[in-house]
Amino acid sequence: MKRIILFIFFIVGIVFLGNSQENSGFSKNDSLQSLLDISNNLTYKYKIKESLEYAIKAVNYAYQLDNDHYKAEAYYLMAYNYNTLVDYKNAEQYFRKSLEYAEKSSDSLLVLWNYNGLGNVFSEGYKDLESSLDFYHRATNLGKKLHNPMEYMTPVINLAWVYIDIEEYDKAYPYLVEAERLVTESNDIQGFCEVRYLKGRYAFGKKDFDQAEAYFKESIELSKKHDMLLELSYLYKASAELHEKLGDLPAAYQDMKLYNEYKDKLYDKERLKQIEVASISFNVDEYKREIELANREKDYQISIAKNNRIINLISIIALIFLLGAAFFFFIGYRSKKRLNNVLKDKNLQLSEAKSEAEKLTQAKSQFISTVSHELRTPLYGVVGITSLLLEDKDILEKHKKLLDSLKFSGDYLLNLINNVLQISKIESKKVRLAKTPTNLFKLSQNLLNSFEYQAKSKDNVLILDVDNKLPTSLNVDSLKLSEILINLIGNASKFTENGKIWLRIKILALEKNTIKIRYEIEDNGVGIPEDKKDFVFEKFSQVDRESNKLEGTGLGLSIVKNLLTMMGSKIYLESNEGRGTKFYFDLELEILKEEHKLAGAKRNNGATTVYRRILVAEDNKINQIVTKNLLNLIGYDCIIVENGFNAIQMIKKEDFDLVLMDLNMPYLNGNEATKRIREFDKTTPIIALTAAELGEVEEECIAIGMNDVINKPLNKGDLRDIISRNLL
Repeated sequence: MKRIILFIFFIVGIVFLGNSQENSGFSKNDSLQSLLDISNNLTYKYKIKESLEYAIKAVNYAYQLDNDHYKAEAYYLMAYNYNTLVDYKNAEQYFRKSLEYAEKSSDSLLVLWNYNGLGNVFSEGYKDLESSLDFYHRATNLGKKLHNPMEYMTPVINLAWVYIDIEEYDKAYPYLVEAERLVTESNDIQGFCEVRYLKGRYAFGKKDFDQAEAYFKESIELSKKHDMLLELSYLYKASAELHEKLGDLPAAYQDMKLYNEYKDKLYDKERLKQIEVASISFNVDEYKREIELANREKDYQISIAKNNRIINLISIIALIFLLGAAFFFFIGYRSKKRLNNVLKDKNLQLSEAKSEAEKLTQAKSQFISTVSHELRTPLYGVVGITSLLLEDKDILEKHKKLLDSLKFSGDYLLNLINNVLQISKIESKKVRLAKTPTNLFKLSQNLLNSFEYQAKSKDNVLILDVDNKLPTSLNVDSLKLSEILINLIGNASKFTENGKIWLRIKILALEKNTIKIRYEIEDNGVGIPEDKKDFVFEKFSQVDRESNKLEGTGLGLSIVKNLLTMMGSKIYLESNEGRGTKFYFDLELEILKEEHKLAGAKRNNGATTVYRRILVAEDNKINQIVTKNLLNLIGYDCIIVENGFNAIQMIKKEDFDLVLMDLNMPYLNGNEATKRIREFDKTTPIIALTAAELGEVEEECIAIGMNDVINKPLNKGDLRDIISRNLL
């Protein structure tokens, strides 16, 4: 929460920066100030791309005027925007530039806020608390000299917050006392709530639970009175932790509900929509800029070619007119040299623009990845608890229908998140093929069976047609192929009612070590109009969405097209409106010997018959409940710990058959815990639990000694399979 508080103080600081211009001893420029004001206003609307553009324009203008103060302000806005995008490397770079020019222009207020910004980068971004504390102390010392309680209060609160976070309560106490004095003098309601919250955490850390509860209640009542959503969200979370410590689980559960309620209000759909639109617009704008620069380069190339023809013509004339040859040659040489210099400058500008585009693309990908991870974590609780409730045989039918609808909505939202993340990874070229021995018949059969419930609900018949000569073991990326088939079968099911859906595997060519096959997915549904066929593979494209009730994001076929391109293939479409649609693609694959371990085999649907003890390392309370109940359903006993340090201690004291290790935990994360466990225990299987994309973490997890990785949210079948596989 410290970072969000800094964010709020940063915005307040912009206003103070504008006011400080009257006393900083420099000439005010209305045009430049207008650029800075526009950039600042755009940050409130989460239009980060546009805000960066105006900030960059302001930097360039400030350099033309050679005005150090305006350079400092413009670089500060750039740093602030990169901090919002969690691009801490660029945020640090521009905070330091802003600090350099703020010191040159003797603007103490700008210096203070840059110290705060750097403290935030090192605390929240680099987790370097020593450097973070150094910057906050600098801001505190400077704040005393400004004689402004509002400015001095910010770093004081941050220092108290950091020391409480690292549980150095004695060092935090003097800053708590000073912060309470400052908020009282300035009559700052928000600051008062934050100080009461920190004093509650201080009392909690000192085991004074009654005092902690009193501070939390006082701050909650005041925050409710003034509708402070941010403060209410982290206050209820802290209160939930306190009640859990006291053993009052009903009160802790109620606090967690209120925490999620206020967190949802704080991050409403419209705000997320604006951030998503801003991040998606990055690619389009940068692509247009690259095209424009490419056209300029082309124009210069044409200009050079034209001048070269003139030079050649002059050379021919020079053979006839010897006296004029030297003169015309000199003119041509000068012209060519000048144009070459211009071309070099343009090429340099193009290179710089390309570099900036790559930085923005990287920031966008990191932002989408972070948001996707944060959305997956609460979804695990929603989907997991719903699945557990559906396992209850005594549930009323009317409640079962509501739970089915809730689970469908959760699965749909999870699929949407995965599709957006997959598109982002493909565009940033982070997707890699991982071929494994695969039984295509069993893989296709399992995928088709997974659509059985959906098919029955729409009175559709699923038909699998596979050539009998298809080899048992083929070398292919089974995960990518599964994703392609799931999108195509799902698309066919969406547009078909009371019909048939065929999944066919045909052999086009068969040799000793290679085979060429064709996958066909055909339905007799509504079909695709002729004028829509050229657009169905574009992102967010949907056929006649306004006139039907079919859901979807329009990303599935775009993902299919990109994945097949990676696999060296191409998707083809045949369709007649009202008669159905057929998609097909060809793959040339290596034939493997049958002793290879095959992907695509059916899972063991029975429960375990052997008593096993499993250690679960998971910090999220809801995830603990879901994981424990899933393990109980499939026949395993488990013990739960909240962080990596406790997991190490538990394994040293007791024997476990397997460990489920969450990667992101406080105090000691899953990766570090695994490294330490492997120092004294080389045999106990460790399976990583993660809400991130498997491709982003799998290689590192295996390298440090983990045996396998499974993605959240968990389901009973996948969890049973991966445990069985690692206990064999």
